[in-house]
Amino acid sequence: MAETGDDTDLKIEEITVTAQKRSESLQDVPVAVDALTGDQLLKAGFRDVDDVAAQIPSLIVTSNLSPLNATFRIRRIGNEGNIPTFEPDTALIVDGAFRSRSGVGLGELVDVQSVEVLKGPQSTLYGKNASAGVITVNTQAPSPEFEGMAEYGMGSEGLNQLKGYVNGGITDAVNGRVSFSSTRRDQMIDNLIGEGGDSQDGQALRVQLSADLTDRLTSRVILGHTERHMNTMLGDTWYTPTVVSVAGAMAQFGAGNPVTNNDPSDRIIEQVGTNDFDQKVTDGVVHFEYSGDGFVFNSITGYENYTSSNIMYGVEQMPADLLVFNDMQDGRSYSQEFRLMSDSSDNLSWLLGAFYYNNTFTRGDRNAPEFELQSDIGMLGNVVGTVLGVPEQFRPALFGSAGDTGDVFAQQDSESYGVFGTLGYHLTEDLKIDTGLRYSLDEKDGSVEQYTTTALGCVLNNLACSLTPDASDFADSDSWSAVTGNVTVSWFANDDTMLYGTYSRGFKAGGYSLQWGNFSEEARPFAEESIDNFELGWKTEMWGNRARINGSVFHTEYDDFQNATFIGLAFAVNNAEKVVVDGIELDSTWLLSENLTGTANLAYIEARYDEYTGGQCYYGRAAENALGQCDLSGEILPFAPKLTANFGLEWEQPLAGGDWYSRVDYRYTGEANYSSELDPRHLEDAYWVGNLRTGWRNDTWDLSAWVKNLDDEVYFIQKTASPIASKLDGGASYQAYTGTPRTFGLTARMNF
Repeated sequence: MAETGDDTDLKIEEITVTAQKRSESLQDVPVAVDALTGDQLLKAGFRDVDDVAAQIPSLIVTSNLSPLNATFRIRRIGNEGNIPTFEPDTALIVDGAFRSRSGVGLGELVDVQSVEVLKGPQSTLYGKNASAGVITVNTQAPSPEFEGMAEYGMGSEGLNQLKGYVNGGITDAVNGRVSFSSTRRDQMIDNLIGEGGDSQDGQALRVQLSADLTDRLTSRVILGHTERHMNTMLGDTWYTPTVVSVAGAMAQFGAGNPVTNNDPSDRIIEQVGTNDFDQKVTDGVVHFEYSGDGFVFNSITGYENYTSSNIMYGVEQMPADLLVFNDMQDGRSYSQEFRLMSDSSDNLSWLLGAFYYNNTFTRGDRNAPEFELQSDIGMLGNVVGTVLGVPEQFRPALFGSAGDTGDVFAQQDSESYGVFGTLGYHLTEDLKIDTGLRYSLDEKDGSVEQYTTTALGCVLNNLACSLTPDASDFADSDSWSAVTGNVTVSWFANDDTMLYGTYSRGFKAGGYSLQWGNFSEEARPFAEESIDNFELGWKTEMWGNRARINGSVFHTEYDDFQNATFIGLAFAVNNAEKVVVDGIELDSTWLLSENLTGTANLAYIEARYDEYTGGQCYYGRAAENALGQCDLSGEILPFAPKLTANFGLEWEQPLAGGDWYSRVDYRYTGEANYSSELDPRHLEDAYWVGNLRTGWRNDTWDLSAWVKNLDDEVYFIQKTASPIASKLDGGASYQAYTGTPRTFGLTARMNF
């Protein structure tokens, strides 16, 4: 909102984005992009990426066992974050540097300047893992003015959150900024027989320096460190009568407990153990920018090193002590991008760039086993063996012996290279054409080593031998390359309206499923993915620039779409022959009055397996080929509601030397299936989730009260087979993960 003279001239503020790797007005960029400014994030009470997804219908964020498994889906395209060597479809860029994993790059960010979500394939400018879209996060850079902020929040479930930053000049040419955050929250999943889960305990420190090295050369150095220590989410399991009977019989003989709660939606579980998660992330970014005569040169160097440990004492998800899983992961990456681009308002604009990325990842601990059978495994064998008529002397070892172990060590080294360029030319004052071209090359070396240590050998149905079978090592290397590009025509119909049409070609490299389990050598590699995207869009402002309405319609085809499915004890990855995505998106902002602002955004998207003959069969469906797979052709993708929308109202008016404000927003999510195998039991109805925030602020203080999930809506974010219980009943038992229930709290923020 802007004021002119004595009259209030209501106009929507211009938003600047960097979607095309240069600063431009949102309304002039022929790309489907949603942008949230720092002020918008502040008013919405931004705490994590879930708060961003609440404002953008085309973005869906899910997580299950740990923050490391966070998954982004843009236009309904995404994959399972539980597979660290299965690279995401959405590229994450933080302060210009590519990040290896969604759950590593976004943690305890404090002074966020903007978040941009680029929708649809972005392989020309962003290259690696941008087949669904890109999320870019920019934090505030240091400035010479001395200023700072301190914020404290407290809320339900023992939430305590502290954030802050200090900024200022160090010398005439050097500025510094230090930001920090700490978030702690009690468990939100109750465990009737053990410790609960879904707690938070994370701290982060971020240090920045910027310097004017010469009149033309500037630099910015960013160093960050994040630590998390928490009990993560635990699957709430539904057990069939068969499993309930087995657990009851075991409990009668002193092994475990009977099932007394069998509701997968109430966040109450019965599991012997918990998930202890520890993570450390160190990252750095170095920027150089040189402004020449008519050109700008940028160098962006990124570094990332993370380690995580997730000890799952209750991985069996049953009320008995059967199995422990120690998931150790370590990743290191280095990236370098150079860009040379025009810096003028002439009819011709150009950009040239080169990109390099190196990543080393390991999963496993050579000094300790990943899987170990526990004390109740023998009683499980006794109970099940009695029912099956197994000779008595073999029953205790039916599933293995306590102390049997399974070891797995996976490693992947990958390198990516890219050269790219774009060219924009105004054919007339109102008509512009943009073209881009990129060459990408990915090289990967992957390996898996597996072995077991057992008391009696791999006999009967030893669980350790099923998880990490001997003589099943794998090693391979390969490379994938592609030329991708785009052509866009933009027509500026008038000062307030632009129409554009785009064709783009995308690419995602192939790779290896480096999971534990009994996979053949042919089953571990998966092929590259190619994308063709056709899009028509518009960006317009009307009603005297008090309304902004942007939208797009698109048709996208994914050939050899990379898909993952949980099969009880591990994930399987293969390629669906073809996926087709058709949709329409609408984003609008309305200045309804001097005090009232409204937003209405929606996305109607149909993402369908056009052809997928190698899908996973859900419980009760007979296999349709020799590999035990089922034909999912014609089915809607999992986790892909056709309609999502969000509506918000924000009221602000002067009060007591400041402004009183209040904001309410609701997100609608349509009917969807939340199991990767599309089990019809897991088709869930549509739901609404609302948030409310109200408070008072002036230049120094901001005091607010907030409620998230206003109506305490119970909704599912994932359902899948239970690891052990499903082995006892043919796959009928399942685990479920639900969204965060209602939370509320108070936040006080002081600026100085």
